Amino acid sequence: MSEIKLREPDPDLIPLLRKCSSEELDNLVGYLTQKGGVSSQLKSTKPYRRWHPDHSKYVDEIIAEIQKYGGNTIFNIVRGGVGVTYRDIVLKVASRLKVKTVKGDPIDQVEQQILMKVLEKSWEKMNDTEKKTLIEGIMPETGVGDLPKEFPTALLQAGIIAGGGIVSYKLSLIVAGAVARASLERGITFIAGTSVARWSAAFAGAVGLGIAALWTLFDVLGPAYRVLIPCVLHIALLRQLYALKESGVDPRKMPADAGHSARREILFRKFS
Repeated sequence: MSEIKLREPDPDLIPLLRKCSSEELDNLVGYLTQKGGVSSQLKSTKPYRRWHPDHSKYVDEIIAEIQKYGGNTIFNIVRGGVGVTYRDIVLKVASRLKVKTVKGDPIDQVEQQILMKVLEKSWEKMNDTEKKTLIEGIMPETGVGDLPKEFPTALLQAGIIAGGGIVSYKLSLIVAGAVARASLERGITFIAGTSVARWSAAFAGAVGLGIAALWTLFDVLGPAYRVLIPCVLHIALLRQLYALKESGVDPRKMPADAGHSARREILFRKFS
């Protein structure tokens, strides 16, 4: 039983995090304990003190802490100390970032919309070289004249459709990795040493500069969002990771250029 009261059922969060390795959970623990400030309970729990850094041994505490951050402190007390479901958290984050959602949207779809919004806000802080580096990292078919002036939402969506889950995973990896470096001063450790890690590092700086500039925005949104937004982005990455695994693809073993089989004229026909 979790010392921090766990809200069950929570089908969008509990089954996913319970199958994650300690390494995959590491950044979530970092956000909760390093960015949660005095309101963080996790470090004071007996499971944390006993098992840290073997995070998988106290995963329910991690889940319960995330749920707690999603609820107003007063309302958590009214609910008997129990937080809110992950879906409520994601919709709250989407609303604060002005992401339009439709009731009943699949959770992974809402996560991807949040990811795209964070990437869009990061785009505003990038110069043309950094923008080109980002686009070519996702879709190497891009030529010099293909760089749009505005954030290329349709372009990236076309790339996701063309490349399937691999492109979604790589976009999640870019954003979650940049947020981790800006916030925790480390990247996504569970991909270290893979070809995808080397690919990500090749243009991480371009996104990282824009992401780092967003922390002022997160501060304006409220202290809880310094925890919730990075957590949602990391959970989105984990969801994409396990979706690929369940489809028979091991992202850690795939080549860095995976997902780029779509034809150039399909991806860029709206921008020609």
